[in-house]
Amino acid sequence: MPEFSVASALSLPSVSVPPSINGLQFSDDGQAFLLTKHAVYILTPDAGVNVELSSVIKQVLDSNSRTRSAKPLGWLRTILEFDRCLEHQWPTECQDWGSVCLGSLDPSLQAVALSPSNLTSNAGCLVALLNSNLELTIWGASKNFLTGQWIRLQDVTTVLKEAAANEPSTPLLRALRAQATCIEWTPQPDWGLTPAPAVDASLLAVGNRAGSVTFLRYDSAHDQMVIVDSAVVADRWVTHLSYSAWTDCQSGVCEAMLASAATDGSVTVLNIRQRLTAKPSLANLFPEYDFGLSTHPTGEPVCPADGRAVTGVRWVNIRGRNPILIFHKAGTLHLWQPSTPLSAWSGCKVLVLRTQKRSVGSSALYLASGICYIPSRDLAIVSLSDGSFHVVHRLSVDPTLDPPTSEAVSSDALSAASRAVFVHTEPEKMSLKDVDRINGMTSYDDSSTFMWTYEASRPTDFSYKHDAKHVSSLVVAQLWEEDTDERVIQGLAECIGRSKTATGQAPIYRLRPILIHLRDPQRIMRLCERILDTLRNAPFREPAPRFAMPTCTGAQSVELSRDLARSLATHLFGWDGVLSERLRYSVAAFCQNYSTTPDVQQRFAEAVEDFVSNIRAHFLLTLLRHLSAVIEALNSSDMHFARRTICLATMPGASPELTKAAGELSSRLAQAAEVREFTQESLDESCPACHASIPLQNAESAVCPNGHVWARCCVTTFLLATPMVRTCVGCSRKAFLPASSQGTPTNDPGWLPNSARGSWVLRDLLNATRRCPFCGNNFFTLV
Repeated sequence: MPEFSVASALSLPSVSVPPSINGLQFSDDGQAFLLTKHAVYILTPDAGVNVELSSVIKQVLDSNSRTRSAKPLGWLRTILEFDRCLEHQWPTECQDWGSVCLGSLDPSLQAVALSPSNLTSNAGCLVALLNSNLELTIWGASKNFLTGQWIRLQDVTTVLKEAAANEPSTPLLRALRAQATCIEWTPQPDWGLTPAPAVDASLLAVGNRAGSVTFLRYDSAHDQMVIVDSAVVADRWVTHLSYSAWTDCQSGVCEAMLASAATDGSVTVLNIRQRLTAKPSLANLFPEYDFGLSTHPTGEPVCPADGRAVTGVRWVNIRGRNPILIFHKAGTLHLWQPSTPLSAWSGCKVLVLRTQKRSVGSSALYLASGICYIPSRDLAIVSLSDGSFHVVHRLSVDPTLDPPTSEAVSSDALSAASRAVFVHTEPEKMSLKDVDRINGMTSYDDSSTFMWTYEASRPTDFSYKHDAKHVSSLVVAQLWEEDTDERVIQGLAECIGRSKTATGQAPIYRLRPILIHLRDPQRIMRLCERILDTLRNAPFREPAPRFAMPTCTGAQSVELSRDLARSLATHLFGWDGVLSERLRYSVAAFCQNYSTTPDVQQRFAEAVEDFVSNIRAHFLLTLLRHLSAVIEALNSSDMHFARRTICLATMPGASPELTKAAGELSSRLAQAAEVREFTQESLDESCPACHASIPLQNAESAVCPNGHVWARCCVTTFLLATPMVRTCVGCSRKAFLPASSQGTPTNDPGWLPNSARGSWVLRDLLNATRRCPFCGNNFFTLV
């Protein structure tokens, strides 16, 4: 094993759950979710995070051998706790033995599913939790998703029981339909629209004891899950579910496949089709969207019932080819691919796993604890709970467990490397009697760096170990040698060139495979020229988006306000080219912060300034277009805000297009002000400390004549002199809380400046800007 390949090793006091391929996974917000018996650990890597740095946890293994220049990977941690209280008593629903749930004797967590990002009011993700009493609940972050509290939002089991009660069936069948056994959440589909509309088309699939799957969608207007459809997939319990990626069949239609496993060992695949339909809104400013959902079997058998339990199901999505289904049974790995012209092979293949003898507990019959795919090498890697790794080579062409002669990555090599990491990270001396039981594994950088959690155990020791003594270890380590420099440059070009806004993923998630390797100042200095060249001249770069807005007539209304907020959110965050600019800015700012060489810092600082200028130009142009579209509905406060926007758009260095749009809006404002007899107030603001006048000369900060320095809101550019703000986790910029914040009034947000409180456009802008307009990451609040 190469020296210093362990980036992080963190000890967590917890009791492990049975091994699961979804027990450790990343959310689209860039957070790692670790499922344990009575809690879910939510861990955020500190790479790319610029807030809450005093709360970062770093665990150094061996300080005497740490001569590398890279900073150790730290974590921000919070916990989603399971209080072990049971909401539903199944014997009261049905007295038949078939409805008995033995998991109620010792309540614990059983499964976790993560929604796509940008679903909640703070643009975060939702968490679906399934406990051993077969109860399903939805959780979300309250204010601070990094280190704050996560709260329960809904009891979904009640929804399932109500739906089952409306169907004509026996009490036993109704109870079985409400007893959830497995869960899976789809990613967001790409509808092929530009800009990508800010709509949620993800689905939560819930398997149950009746052999059916229920599909639910999050209703953001009422903050709850609603049932949209259901389908029967088996005549036994459904134990595992897995979605493939969505494919764009034609405009407005997306398809995916849902694989389900039953207790008899059978595996079936269901085709899921969604249709997006646009319809004009009442205000006619931005269309509304409806979804149609249909399901039907594929018609191809995957795996018949053989009485052998399935321990893990995962789709592997390969660009330009069909997705491949991987499912594991004791001692064997099964691969299935539908027959199409894109398939190099089709049907079902069975690979017999070999025991990797690393300890007394080694066996190929253990449960699967992780399945991931490495696209650069066309490898599928499976980890078992005995601590071994198994590699499937040439997955998309001709799957085999035997490595080609030119391939350095093999099952033996990875199992040996993971065992060496286990011996190195444990504080006590390990022997063959000690087993590193891996409970969850996933790829960290889609290449040689992996993250897994294990608990050291000794099968020959039969002494009792109570819960308080159980300790799990979370490890991030590199398992094979590769040209990391070249991988960083290739990954950077791929990320900033091909990222799609439709997925809703936060930049901190998209850049995770790159930022972990850029923590090394020496690598930044070595690759400075190539990184800057990639950031400025990477392929697939789109030009600045150009768009026109329809003109609205009539006064301000609820419908117009809703349309304006949706349109702003779509145009601010729906363009792939602007997302690419945000990713470039994030990488340049990260390199500037982690570099230790002044001239390198200066070069990245200049790149940061260029990218910020481009992002601000798009933000201002979007705002000018929307202000012009609703000019007939603007009041005096909106006029004042529009004049501030024009002032910022005409500052030195503005692009000709931005200056032209500002001039057009200025002329229309002058005509409207003359017709409606509006008085023009000064754009200067009063210093909150000494009440001196502060002119609008800078969009980032302000300094009064007496030297008082104030930050400006990154959305509205007004002075920030209130604790009612939210902070970006990526660039630490601050913005006013939106007027629709929970527990706050929507008509008169008192934390806004007096000149802004009456502006409905400004309130809609704050509501639409759920993420940082500069780096694109999420906000969090402290008060």
